[in-house]
Amino acid sequence: MKVLFNDGSIIPINLSDSSVIVPNIIKMYKHLQHIPIPFREWDSTFYNESHSYFEIVDRLAEFGQLVGVKIDKQQCLDNSQSYFNLIHKIYEDNYNGTPAWLDFHEHLHICESFDTQHQELVINYREKSGMLEQPFNFAWAESAVVELKAGDVYTSWAELGKSPYIYWKNNEPDNLQRLCQLAKPWLVLRPKLQIQLEDVNRLDNIDIVNFNNWWKNYQEDWCLHWNIPDWTIENMFSSSRIGNININNINKVIQLLKNNVYPEKVIL
Repeated sequence: MKVLFNDGSIIPINLSDSSVIVPNIIKMYKHLQHIPIPFREWDSTFYNESHSYFEIVDRLAEFGQLVGVKIDKQQCLDNSQSYFNLIHKIYEDNYNGTPAWLDFHEHLHICESFDTQHQELVINYREKSGMLEQPFNFAWAESAVVELKAGDVYTSWAELGKSPYIYWKNNEPDNLQRLCQLAKPWLVLRPKLQIQLEDVNRLDNIDIVNFNNWWKNYQEDWCLHWNIPDWTIENMFSSSRIGNININNINKVIQLLKNNVYPEKVIL
């Protein structure tokens, strides 16, 4: 595979022969290689570097106006998680597939994770990939990993909802019905690709002990609801490697993104 950027740059992806997911990804990209990536400036991992938190809140309010939601900027600036939870509920109840709602939701997540984002290039076709998405096979989770190296290309959980850990971290209600409604396991394999630009262990700075003490009260019933055998903290933060880019191209990707040069297509 190759990633084509809008300045003509090309970054080859070496696909892994051992990945159980690669054949599915190839089938998806036989179609998607003809479709431009709907990449927006805020999809760049370096978007936060050129915008203050105050500016991100302003953008959230602007997108809120487009979908009829009035944002309390002060509560956002105060990092009120209860207020962010309220906004999530508004999005959940009113999302109708329009791009403005997606942009609104993206900026809500950026506000919540402004200082904690990893450096990665995310290629996401969003609603354009709907017909190509496939049910996730739970057995695929066995080969997923939490430790990623710079240059790794992978795919991850990408549900419209929260993982159980984020549900707990965001102080959502201790209510099984609401947990089953909002928190989801990996249900759908989407052609969303990520290229890691730095080494990372996704369990670093994760409050595993306190979460597991809470999770043990809900885990069995939640898994029964979703008809899966188990879902651990490792499952929630793991990714499935599908390949890698050459180490010499990592800095090239970083410089392209910092210069506002964005991915245009992925071709086989």
